[in-house]
Amino acid sequence: MVDTRDLKSLDLYRLYGFESRFGHWHGLIGSNFLFGTSLAVRTYMSEIINIKNMVCPRCIKVVREILDTLGIRYESVQLGQAVLCDAMTDCQREKLHQALLTEGFEILDSKESTEVENTRIAIIEWTRMEGNRPNLSDFLQDRLLREYSAISKQFSLVKAITIERYALLQRIEYAKELISYGEKTFTEIAWILGFSSPAHFSSQFKKETGMSPGQFRSMHEKQRSFIDRI
Repeated sequence: MVDTRDLKSLDLYRLYGFESRFGHWHGLIGSNFLFGTSLAVRTYMSEIINIKNMVCPRCIKVVREILDTLGIRYESVQLGQAVLCDAMTDCQREKLHQALLTEGFEILDSKESTEVENTRIAIIEWTRMEGNRPNLSDFLQDRLLREYSAISKQFSLVKAITIERYALLQRIEYAKELISYGEKTFTEIAWILGFSSPAHFSSQFKKETGMSPGQFRSMHEKQRSFIDRI
């Protein structure tokens, strides 16, 4: 008996109209469908929901806990997205919506909102790479599989800020985080964040915060922002 999961590796179910973009399929598979092998008839319907403000591993953990609490079965949860085993009922959708809002998340319904959120998550991921990193525009094109000009225009229109400016603010916020830990020198932080030199890092930091990295480190109460609120 052939496991229906083999259909993905053989990539044959795509030829028969099954959804394959996200590695899931739905429909009915009858006997003698593949190589004359009898397969048990099975119905499978999944639903993909896109979620705003998922920006870290803890967010994934919280969303999983919400789904578990509501009894909503899921296949996977990753930054910005959850793949559910079954299509939700209206009642389940409303309960999930309210539970996510309580934790600072939000279900994205439009294609544009989803694309902008995916761009935002990718920028944060790029920001938190260490040391030498690919050019931001190249990284976003490769990650989102779209032309950078289209990505940039859409992001600026919806968020009222350029991608470059948003990425800089995220880098400065990450710098605050690293400085607060007190484990790295400013030279190390500059390298981690991908600045060309400690002097360049210090200059950008002061321009955005009004104080030098050293002054920020000496503050008793350090002013920080949530990265999903930037």
